[in-house]
Amino acid sequence: MVKKDKNKEIIDDGHTIYNMDIDGMPHRARKSNLAGIVLTKKERRAIRRAALLHILPRLITVVLGFSLAMVLIWLWLR
Repeated sequence: MVKKDKNKEIIDDGHTIYNMDIDGMPHRARKSNLAGIVLTKKERRAIRRAALLHILPRLITVVLGFSLAMVLIWLWLR
């Protein structure tokens, strides 16, 4: 029988045995859909405004829900 050396030094050379990327993680490399597209200042503003108007109803709903919860808790503890 051959004895294994328990004090053998393990050297990490940095290569990956298995791909550990998970779909949807922020560090995952993605191909840019905007490659070569140049937007003007007016177009960028329009995109930001459209995104804000899309998110605004949800944001207002969340803020109103928290406000209602705070008022109910205040009335209950009064």
